[in-house]
Amino acid sequence: MNNNLDNLTVTEQSLRVGSGAYGVNRSHIVITRPQTGNIADITEQAIAAGQVLNGRNIALYGMAALTDDEANPGRHHLAPNATLINEGIIEIHLDEMVKAYKEQVKATPDAPKGLYRFIKCFAMAAGKDSMLINEGVIRIYFDQNIDSETPVYGETLLAGENSTIINNGEIQLVGNGSYATQARAIAVPANNLTIINNGKISLDMERASTIRVLATTGLGGAIVNKGSIEVKSSGRIMTIARFANTHILNEGTVDIVSKARFIEQKVSFLYQSYPLACAFYEHSFPNAMTVPPIINTGTVKVHLEGSEASTPHAVAFGIYSEMVGKEEQAHRMENTGSITVTKSGPYDFLVAELGANVQSAKNFPYHIEIGEWRTAARDFAETKDLFVCNSGLFDFAHASLVLEGEALPDVKAEDLVWQRKEAQERGDTFQVLNAGKMTIKKQ
Repeated sequence: MNNNLDNLTVTEQSLRVGSGAYGVNRSHIVITRPQTGNIADITEQAIAAGQVLNGRNIALYGMAALTDDEANPGRHHLAPNATLINEGIIEIHLDEMVKAYKEQVKATPDAPKGLYRFIKCFAMAAGKDSMLINEGVIRIYFDQNIDSETPVYGETLLAGENSTIINNGEIQLVGNGSYATQARAIAVPANNLTIINNGKISLDMERASTIRVLATTGLGGAIVNKGSIEVKSSGRIMTIARFANTHILNEGTVDIVSKARFIEQKVSFLYQSYPLACAFYEHSFPNAMTVPPIINTGTVKVHLEGSEASTPHAVAFGIYSEMVGKEEQAHRMENTGSITVTKSGPYDFLVAELGANVQSAKNFPYHIEIGEWRTAARDFAETKDLFVCNSGLFDFAHASLVLEGEALPDVKAEDLVWQRKEAQERGDTFQVLNAGKMTIKKQ
């Protein structure tokens, strides 16, 4: 991180480059309102789990590689092959942007009236085959009216397919937010992304619909967290997330506090289902390719903070992998680090270190291989908070359970996995495989 950020030149001017260009910010960019030179009327193509999505959005930006849309004068695309580096400070406020453009946003994605799907912001953005590096400080202020229903999509670092995005500095997402807000730190809807966090990312928002910190919805690529991530908000929290076969490694720290609130029809898909907080979470998509393991060698803390404003419908995930459907590949899970999942308040929230398709109402069994798993010794049959599923095939052929604290005698693999009662009653598939091959070590 660039530690020499005092006495920077303050400017309201965004930094724009084109295709194949190189741009470095060494100033203190402060964007408080939309004006010529800091907004982009942008048509984007996104990938969501193999589906191509196109949309027109209006975006406020700090640094961007843009090219003009030849077919539509005044409009833009993200430009490819760019290198953007922030060595200064970028601050973006969204309140005036929302006020200026809220009447031009579609009421729903398919609505005939309205020009834009979202009001967006980009702290740093470029197209495919690009590289983005943050060495300084980025702050996004979600300071719009907390009750606003205007869809806001806040993206901090964004690039297209085959790109590399690295945070060595500090990223802060703060403010009111709203239940129409989707907050993103480094979350990219494209294939073959390399995302690395060596710095500090913090999100402290009162409201949000969905939150993703390090994520990709495309195929391939890798996500590595070597730094620190702190999240405190209501909404659907998916901190480190993949939606297909991206490699995931957490070597740093992830600390999540979910305010555990739910507003009917104000938050997006799946949030309305079973309450759940876990360090690892996985659905299952049909996947022809081998699925990379999810590996935690760092620290993951997840806490559901219940209150009288809560309902038992809150969810929060440290590492999230969404793959829904019949799956033929084995999914391997490793935790040699530290996981703590807790809850408080008037509701008996469901918590687990690993959850499998607990939010699916269908029977989607798939093969889950447990590798080394480090956890606090306890009566797992009583707490039911280590591995939780609706349906699943839990394989302990290569499992090594490492127990911290006073180890209990006669720990059995069958006691480590709990199938939800509702899933059991409707007949969801559930098996514990190779239970006798699991080894147990005392830390």
